[in-house]
Amino acid sequence: MRRINLRANLTVVVFLLVGVISLLLSGCGSAAGAASPTFSVPTGGGSTTKAGAANVTVSVVPSVSTVNPGSNFDVAVNVSTDVPARGFQCSLTWDPTKVTCNSVEQGSFFTSFAQQNNIMVQLMPGNLAADNKIGKFPPGIDPQGTILYNQAVFLMGGDQASDSTYPGPKGNGDIFIFHMTALPNTSGTVDFKLANVEVDNNHAKISVMNSIVNNGKITISGTK
Repeated sequence: MRRINLRANLTVVVFLLVGVISLLLSGCGSAAGAASPTFSVPTGGGSTTKAGAANVTVSVVPSVSTVNPGSNFDVAVNVSTDVPARGFQCSLTWDPTKVTCNSVEQGSFFTSFAQQNNIMVQLMPGNLAADNKIGKFPPGIDPQGTILYNQAVFLMGGDQASDSTYPGPKGNGDIFIFHMTALPNTSGTVDFKLANVEVDNNHAKISVMNSIVNNGKITISGTK
């Protein structure tokens, strides 16, 4: 996604990786003990749909509502679900003329569960990063500007239960945490907008659960 036009090729890379994982797991049968993810790379902007059988909410939660220019703050992507989840994907955008992202880390929703259950957390792309030129996580948009590339995280490993499900966390927790700074000599409202949100269930035949999506915002005010 960097030079050699890697951004334009991310969609192909994602589908190739997912295809390889799926083939390996299907070839190993139940002994593999893992369900393969089926993340897509859809087009368009944010989505807000009512939850059906499951109650799932994905929210952008800033650590503060108001921040001074030049000050640091955090923004979390939080999930709340009453059924176990096995995977997640999204993209996040903001105004790069007012806010810069210093770093991104995984939250505890998947990582803590994985450690407690001796299974793996997989990222796709493998490194969490943001593009501060366009204000987007993860980096990447196709040359036509119609596809926002997404960041996926999913669990691998664990034994399949008798009901054809795999281990997965439920409840409330952060998936990604962004460490950010309000740029000096700026003011006004900054919106943090989610797009292409998918929360996957923990079934052997993975499906995407309908989610309520809540965007977030901060106000930059004061002097520095």
